[in-house]
Amino acid sequence: MRIVAGTHGSRVLKTLPGQTTRPTTDKVRGAIFSKIGPYFDGGTFLDVFGGSGAMALEAISRGMHAATIIEKDSRALKVIQDNVKTLNVTPQVSVQKGDSLTVTKRLSGTFDVIFMDPPYAYSELPSVFQNLIDGNLLHPDSIVIVEMDSRADLMDQIGDWHCYDTKSYGISKVKFYEHAPQ
Repeated sequence: MRIVAGTHGSRVLKTLPGQTTRPTTDKVRGAIFSKIGPYFDGGTFLDVFGGSGAMALEAISRGMHAATIIEKDSRALKVIQDNVKTLNVTPQVSVQKGDSLTVTKRLSGTFDVIFMDPPYAYSELPSVFQNLIDGNLLHPDSIVIVEMDSRADLMDQIGDWHCYDTKSYGISKVKFYEHAPQ
């Protein structure tokens, strides 16, 4: 796996061996950023289910000034920390250890882009999304991106947030949410 574009483009990232995490492929990551950016002049990024940290590190590489990564698996945390150190972006990246449902309740500030790629059998995703809303972690211009198994589904409306686009990439689909006051 590698950073697709930006200041760290083509840099190789470590991943956790085995089936514990399911990293977003370079192709899908590139497509997501092409849709929402592809480059940024600052901003904040939240990666709710960190894995290797590749999505947050891609955001930093493309110009976001800060990223927060949530991960509960200790081995994946080590991989994230190694990747952050390798890219020399430690001051820009905050790594939070814990379950996403719990950590999203204690975060503060707002995020411009939120990415969630939970384990495919994870049933608490609507609750995590609601935590983002209830905790005022989103602002009206935030974008929430959810990657999931192509057979799974997440409601198209969560509070004042609605899905404005869905893209399919093989066994994955990606849903994009924006604020739409009722």
